[in-house]
Amino acid sequence: MPSRILQKYPTQKLFGLRVFLISIITATALFLPFIIMGGGVFYYYGDFNVQEIPFYQLVHDTVRGGNLGWMHNVDLGTDMLSSFSFYLLGSPFFWLTIPFPSEAVPYLIGPLLILKFGCASLSAYLYLKRYVTDRNFALVGGLLYAFSGFSIYNVFF
Repeated sequence: MPSRILQKYPTQKLFGLRVFLISIITATALFLPFIIMGGGVFYYYGDFNVQEIPFYQLVHDTVRGGNLGWMHNVDLGTDMLSSFSFYLLGSPFFWLTIPFPSEAVPYLIGPLLILKFGCASLSAYLYLKRYVTDRNFALVGGLLYAFSGFSIYNVFF
């Protein structure tokens, strides 16, 4: 009996890595053709192109420059914390762009979105595995969550 548990334990531990890698590969297969067609930049529809990418770059430059107060170039003027905490400042993925120069930010958004899908599926898997006896069900549930219509539509939040 203990030998069966020990044989099964390493594969149980790798399910999280497996769901993460499957979702990364799937998201890459979905996004890569559009990143290539965009010349290295992932373009989405509507607000993503005209708000998300410019806001990402604006806040990136503002944080790197240390100007965290009032912004005169947004709307009629606003403070950065209340305007961008929903979109960017509360996102750990935004903070991954800070070490990079401003010119690289539009090119980083596609890979960051792919990473978001990997993290979403892994998080859903970690939640679901508590409620199922077979980890394969949690793996499928994590992938279904990450690639659901809701997640695909709200990909940039």
